[in-house]
Amino acid sequence: MFFRTTSRDFADAYASGRTNPEEVLEKTLDAIRESDKQSPPLGAFVRRTEAMAREAALASAKRWRRGKPLGPLDGVPVAIKDEFDLADHPTGAGTTFRGSENALVDAAVVARLRKRGAVIVGKTHMTEIGLGGTGLNAHFPTPRNPHDLQRLTGGSSSGSAAAVAAGLCPLALGSDAGGSIRIPASWCGIYGLKPTYGRVPSSGGALLSWSLDHLGPIGASVDDLAAFLDVASGKDAKDPSSLFGPHPRRLGRLKPGGLKGMKFGWCPEFADDADPDVRAAFHETLKRLSDQGAKVEKVKLEYAQWIHKVGYITFCAEAATSQHDWLNDFRQAYNLDTRLVLAIGENISAVEYLHAQRVRQLIRQEFDQVCGRFDAFLHPTTAGTAAHISDSSLGEAVVDTALNDRVSRYTFAGTLTGFPCVTIPCGVDSQLMPIGLELMSTPWSDGRLLQVAFAVDQVMEPMAAPKALWDAL
Repeated sequence: MFFRTTSRDFADAYASGRTNPEEVLEKTLDAIRESDKQSPPLGAFVRRTEAMAREAALASAKRWRRGKPLGPLDGVPVAIKDEFDLADHPTGAGTTFRGSENALVDAAVVARLRKRGAVIVGKTHMTEIGLGGTGLNAHFPTPRNPHDLQRLTGGSSSGSAAAVAAGLCPLALGSDAGGSIRIPASWCGIYGLKPTYGRVPSSGGALLSWSLDHLGPIGASVDDLAAFLDVASGKDAKDPSSLFGPHPRRLGRLKPGGLKGMKFGWCPEFADDADPDVRAAFHETLKRLSDQGAKVEKVKLEYAQWIHKVGYITFCAEAATSQHDWLNDFRQAYNLDTRLVLAIGENISAVEYLHAQRVRQLIRQEFDQVCGRFDAFLHPTTAGTAAHISDSSLGEAVVDTALNDRVSRYTFAGTLTGFPCVTIPCGVDSQLMPIGLELMSTPWSDGRLLQVAFAVDQVMEPMAAPKALWDAL
């Protein structure tokens, strides 16, 4: 068993003088190069940002020597999904036709990370335009799962999850409109946070769905997610969705706490149709929580059967709308699987879309009532574990409706409601592939949810080290 190096570990090492950000950066860059030279290559990064990173690491090292770091992420290697703008670098969004020019300014979240001293080491691969939960992208090397290089990472934040799971960085930026942070975090045995809708501003990116897309971190620990949230959350004038929430409270370093007296809800419709190994791990987790003194209660969700349908209607219609101008000029340049999903979206009528939004409100109201009764609502993050990569899928990303259903069967609830969700590892299947547990809570309770997830994580069995692993410390 092992424990990944976290952003706090880097900060502690810098504070003690054991190492410095410049040394860590060079080890990180060497590890990224090495990860792409193995066979098959890990494929986490679409590009490294070495000059920018060295300048940031030098400045950070000087601050640490003076004893005046900018915060816990000062000097910490961080990766950015290639869906978000990084000044002086292109934003390709997983396509062959976008990103012909460099971004002029950073996305809001990227700017906040850099302002607090984070060292941006590169931009990560992703599913084309963020559409798809498997991680496949036929136009680029598909990132590999560090636990088994013949398996997928999940998507769409595929490269970000691969980078964190392989130890190339303790934090990476992702986005999530149907599960694109939580799915790859779950499949790769790491941690992911989809914050409350609007908690983290989305300005400065090439996002797909105006009402579903959330920005959030994939991290080596729950504490890494908290460190990210402290830096990235808050209002931004360019993102209206960020302007109406309460002012975020700083979390700082999370502290262990007991589970006795906590209350957790779960629903059979959100667990018992999962694959057998996933179902078994989930129910073992419920028993473990109960044994620790938590109260676990089964609940009924009247609208559970509609969540996936409403999610797909909303996602496909809004994705087609966001891609309308690009489709006019580059329709044939999209991957086949992307074109098919966008074609579905183009044929969803206004009546169908608006009716889906009416049902969406009912779903949200029901989850508001359920989540309000518990410290967290629990379910498996995905209905299955990481799928094998087929040779045919690498040549042309295939449309596998059964697989797409397994990966997003439960995650759409979080994006439809906009409620905060976090995924943590909770076991492995018979092939030792990771299984994720998702915790969901009420709007704007992100900090409290991370505290609860941290407590739950303390009683989980440590995960075995992945086959592809590096450590810059």
